[in-house]
Amino acid sequence: MTGKEIFDRYQLAALKNGLGSQEFLYGNVLYQALHLEGEERIFHLLELAEQTGKRVGLGFSVSVPDELGEPDMAILV
Repeated sequence: MTGKEIFDRYQLAALKNGLGSQEFLYGNVLYQALHLEGEERIFHLLELAEQTGKRVGLGFSVSVPDELGEPDMAILV
């Protein structure tokens, strides 16, 4: 399965399960990661996540206090 297919699968699950569901929350993480990193990087990370049993998450490139700033990179968790 390609990264785009995996991304689309999670987005469809988010729509199907609705606001507040785990699928919806993860779909939002993937959508934000896509905007931060671009399609090529996120689709590649999704393929790696699928192969290793991990998920894509959001992180910080530098250490910042929790109440400051927004995540600025996608990572495998």
